[in-house]
Amino acid sequence: MAAVVLTSTGLYADTKVPIETDFYEFIPQNLPSLTVFRHLENIFGGTDQLNLIVQGDVTDPETLIWMDDFGDYVVESRDKVYRATSLATIVKSYNGGTIPEDESEVEAVLDRIPEQVKYQYIDGHDTAQIILELGQASDNLGQVGIERLQNEVDKDLIWFEPPPGISVTQTGELTVMNTVIGALTSGRIRMTLLGLVLIFFILLLVYRDLVKAVLPVLPMFMVIGWMGGVMYLSGMKYTPLTATLGALILGVGSEYAILTMERFYEEKGKTDDVMEALFTATGSIGAAIVASGLTTVFGFSALIASPFPIISSFGTVTVLSVIFALLATFTVFPVLLIRLERWRRHKADVKTRASNLLIMPFSRLKD
Repeated sequence: MAAVVLTSTGLYADTKVPIETDFYEFIPQNLPSLTVFRHLENIFGGTDQLNLIVQGDVTDPETLIWMDDFGDYVVESRDKVYRATSLATIVKSYNGGTIPEDESEVEAVLDRIPEQVKYQYIDGHDTAQIILELGQASDNLGQVGIERLQNEVDKDLIWFEPPPGISVTQTGELTVMNTVIGALTSGRIRMTLLGLVLIFFILLLVYRDLVKAVLPVLPMFMVIGWMGGVMYLSGMKYTPLTATLGALILGVGSEYAILTMERFYEEKGKTDDVMEALFTATGSIGAAIVASGLTTVFGFSALIASPFPIISSFGTVTVLSVIFALLATFTVFPVLLIRLERWRRHKADVKTRASNLLIMPFSRLKD
């Protein structure tokens, strides 16, 4: 019961574990280059930005006017956007502060603009870019705040609709990074559930026994809950590496449970005493499992010494996961094994008695 309560509490606490989205936190904080970079950010402001790709007839004056007006609108309505620059911005700066009324005039202005100035704003005649400057958005907003801002910009694009034939798509480093990290971290529950289902069906296919298929999975599911509670209480954060925690526990820990279960049923075939079979099984294979587990623990312990926080945290989580898996194998798993085996025996006895009750009237009639 205590293990179930801890698992339930840990699974709830796991949903409260924060996600580390600042990739600068993944590297040693005392790197001279990172220190200088942060110092420059504090002095001159950050360089985070959202990039909007505009596709269509981008040299059309109507499109340029829309890009200019949309940029001004976003800066005025979103306090986290400090500046907006686009193809319209440089065309205006090279044309006395106005946008030409004719497309041929726009082409003439573009011909006067040096390539090193306009290269990041236009590609050919059908692709342009709007850059929304966010400063130190990664530090100030975090992943959740940036995603919220991206959603607001998408709403602005619906409200401030581009001209016909023009499409606008958000992209850029922040967008890609948040998408990747979000997919890895928020998808950890799906990864864990998929691992549970796959292991269950593989064991069911091999043993063709529901009890033997469920037994190795249950204690590892509990360990996943325990680790969620530990991460929450210790203030750890999920990273792209620690997001694989659930699958890691299932892959490593299930082996210990399967070996113990297999050894138990070998001994059970020699005696009807379930407890005797359990003690014999754990006594004969326990040392080997502990040795295997400790080998994994000390091997991954080397990662804790890494100067890179993302690797060090992964090593810590892995070591704790293996320790908990060993603990569950020798505490929770035997209890589950005995109870499920007694349930199986009780079910078999009930089935036998029911069969006897059905056969008895026919045998009397025969007599």
